Amino acid sequence: MYEAYADKLLNFTAQHATEIGQQWAKALQSSPRTRSYRKVREFKLVNEGELFFKNMKRLFFDQNLYDVVTAYFSKWAEDQYYENIPLDEAIYALIMLRRQMWLYAEFNVLFTTSLDQYQAADSINRTVLVTDYATLAIIKKYAELTKK
Repeated sequence: MYEAYADKLLNFTAQHATEIGQQWAKALQSSPRTRSYRKVREFKLVNEGELFFKNMKRLFFDQNLYDVVTAYFSKWAEDQYYENIPLDEAIYALIMLRRQMWLYAEFNVLFTTSLDQYQAADSINRTVLVTDYATLAIIKKYAELTKK
């Protein structure tokens, strides 16, 4: 049931990936919970956000969701680790990615009808699942890199 709305949300997100990535980068660099990101160049963060928002549809609908999300976010976690971003801040950055996607859609009144709102609520579970798998992948990658 979430597929129709998710298509609408994810297509919208991909179309506006740069703007959403810019908003994410600014929020990340100004949040007291993600201070380490202040030393990362804004254009790099915008590119990371843009890449995520453009790839979210592929991640969302892939039959091998766990494997695809794990591969994507293991690489992302490695990049964060080598930027000296603490694990808690990397996880919070992921939370902010998800939040920024929803905030941008809501701000642009993507949810106009009660059916849209129902479908939005229905698709939240899959979006949360994607980011739950991402969280696990990030934690595992940090643990692996810390042991080296």
